[in-house]
Amino acid sequence: MRKIVYIILIVIFSISSFGCAALQDKFVRKNKKGQKDKQIFQTTNEVYPTGVRYNNHWIYYEIWAHEAIDSMGENQKKTYNSAQRALYNLKEMQILLKEPKAGDLDIYIEQMAKFTKELNSSAVSASMQNKISRGLTLQIRDVKKGFNSDLIIEDNWIKTDVN
Repeated sequence: MRKIVYIILIVIFSISSFGCAALQDKFVRKNKKGQKDKQIFQTTNEVYPTGVRYNNHWIYYEIWAHEAIDSMGENQKKTYNSAQRALYNLKEMQILLKEPKAGDLDIYIEQMAKFTKELNSSAVSASMQNKISRGLTLQIRDVKKGFNSDLIIEDNWIKTDVN
């Protein structure tokens, strides 16, 4: 008789705790409707010096180019977006440089534009990915030699006031 009472109590307890609704719906407090988290946006009108902006674009170029190499063969859209962002930062670096040095960066911008165009095609073969990866690795090395932010700022190749 006791066994039957225990079994009935266990069954009642399990039905009351698990019931028809999910456990989370039963025990988690629901958010009130119409109440949203307030987003705070803070803007600054601070204009950074050209040397700092060049250094940032240099770092971003190197990071995005390495990201394009690392994601090669995994996700084509991610690789393409990384290559596009690296190209954008190369162009921004060129805007901040004085003229004779800015012209030297054209070769790398054209090369990067070619890589992004090839990555945007519908099917990129494994051999094409390998070729682009090797080309990007060489490009990063060459840009690092000629356009490293420390050397450019030290040799005074940065324009004085570019907004």
